[in-house]
Amino acid sequence: MGLSALRKILAPQPFNPATLAGRTVAVDADNLVWSFATALAATGNWTTGPDGRSNAHLQGLVARLRLYAQWGARSVWIFDGAQPGLKEATLVARAERIEAARVAGDAQAAIEVTADDLAECRALLAALGIPAMVAPGESDAQCARLVADGKAWAAVTQDWDIALFGAPRALRNLSGSKTRAPEILDLAGSLAAAALTREQLVDAAILIGTDYNEGLQGIGPVKAVKLVKKHGSLEAALRALGASMPEAAEVRSIFLEHPVDVGYAPRFSAPDAEKARALLAARGISETKAAALVEDLARLHR
Repeated sequence: MGLSALRKILAPQPFNPATLAGRTVAVDADNLVWSFATALAATGNWTTGPDGRSNAHLQGLVARLRLYAQWGARSVWIFDGAQPGLKEATLVARAERIEAARVAGDAQAAIEVTADDLAECRALLAALGIPAMVAPGESDAQCARLVADGKAWAAVTQDWDIALFGAPRALRNLSGSKTRAPEILDLAGSLAAAALTREQLVDAAILIGTDYNEGLQGIGPVKAVKLVKKHGSLEAALRALGASMPEAAEVRSIFLEHPVDVGYAPRFSAPDAEKARALLAARGISETKAAALVEDLARLHR
C-alpha cells in the first residue's frame, strides 16, 4: 500500500521548494533511485555506460543533487537495510512483475535497480562529501527518526507510507517535473484535522493493506478510518467485523517500533572533484555534468 490510499484522510499541501534554503532533507534513497530509473524509461531516454549497463540511476542522482543544491538544500541519503520478513511477498511480487515484463519485451516495465546500482550511488555520494547510510531496517523509518530528532527538516520520498513510520514532515514530488507539483505532509496537523492518532492511522492502514499484510476485502481508507474511530482499535474493529488478522500485531510493531540508528548524525564534507569525475566518466556521464555538480556542491557545502 502507499499513502495514496489515505490521501482523502491525510491530504498533503502544496510546497514551495525555495523554502528549503539552508535546510537538510533525509532522502529515502532506494525509493528515489527507482523513481529516477522508471522516469527515464518512460521518456525513452535510456542511456548506458561503456559496459552497456544502464546508468539511469547515476544520471538521475546527478540531476537531483544539482536541483537540491540550486534550492540551497543539503541532503542525507538513507538506503534500505534488512527488510522485515513480512515484506517478502511484496518483494517477490515485484520481481515476478519485472521478469514477466522482460519476457514480454516490455522494456519500461522491466526496469529494475540492482544492488550494484545502489552501491554505485553510495560511492558517488561518498566522493561528493554527501552523507549516506544503510539503515538497520527500512529507510523510511530511519528518515522519520532523523526528522523527529531534528537532524533533518523533512523526509523526501515518493512513498507516503513514511507517515506510518512517524515522519513529522514528508515531501513528495521534489523534482523538476512540470506535471507533478511538490507537496508536503505535516503529520501532526493532518492527524489533528482527521481526529486521528498515529496509532489509529497505522491500524487503519493495516485494515486497508500494507507492504507487510493483505488488507480486508472491501475496506478502503474512509471505511477503515470510520471503523478504527468507532471501535477504538484494530483488534476491536476486527472483532466487530468477525474477521481475523494474525499478523496484525507484528505489522503494527514494524511501523511503531522499527529498528533505527538513534546515534547516526549526518556529516558533510567538501567534494573530491577528481574522484567524482572519474567515477562518473567510467559510467559514461559527461565531464561537463560532473564538473557542474561538483561546483554546485562545493558552493553549497562551504
